[in-house]
Amino acid sequence: MKTLLLLITILIAPCSYAKTYLIGTSSDNPPFSNIASQHDDFFGFDIDMMTEICKRIQIKCKFKPHLFNNLFGNLKTGAIDLAIAAIIITPDREENFLFSLPYLESDARFITLQQSPIQNPNDIDGKTVGTRLGTPFKNLAVKLYKNKITLLDYPSIPIMLDALSNNKVDVILIGDEPAKFWMVNNSGVYKLVGSKIPIGKGYGIMANKGQDQLMEQINQALLSMEKDGTYLKIYTRYFE
Repeated sequence: MKTLLLLITILIAPCSYAKTYLIGTSSDNPPFSNIASQHDDFFGFDIDMMTEICKRIQIKCKFKPHLFNNLFGNLKTGAIDLAIAAIIITPDREENFLFSLPYLESDARFITLQQSPIQNPNDIDGKTVGTRLGTPFKNLAVKLYKNKITLLDYPSIPIMLDALSNNKVDVILIGDEPAKFWMVNNSGVYKLVGSKIPIGKGYGIMANKGQDQLMEQINQALLSMEKDGTYLKIYTRYFE
């Protein structure tokens, strides 16, 4: 009798061995993702979006910080299961990875110091431009200015901003939303240059090839969030 009761208890008890999906993200790209402490306490638009998606598809998710350029290799090796970090969907990336539906339009924007003589995109000719390693912003800068600029890659946006402050670069090219975030939250320090520039097919959640069933669940969650107003609620939390 005790054996039978023990078996029933095991069968109906919640499984403590359910897989935890490791979600790779960036710890330094507000308003998309940022880390509040040394205990992997993340916040931002991407974090809130992915947390809601995990809840809807009933999987346990844990965010892990990575340098942006390392996300791709770590996903390939299985060190993480998914990645969300304002990752722009491009044809080259689609050849190697699986992407969700775009959850936000992707645009680029130049940003420089307030006291910089650069006033418009034409003034960038002959200047040094900083871009983040692993992003398509470098290719965009080359497309816009050919060989008329010098390009320097940096592993993160804070390091790029430090290079800008120390006159190692004249201007940096990052996402439109992060550019506006840094300008608004550092009054009098930065200014935007020109208008936003469309790049890629939008931001997407990234997985390895072969995870079609999981990605279909993610896409259905995104569509349901848009339909019931949850997406708009999260969006207005971070963007105007």
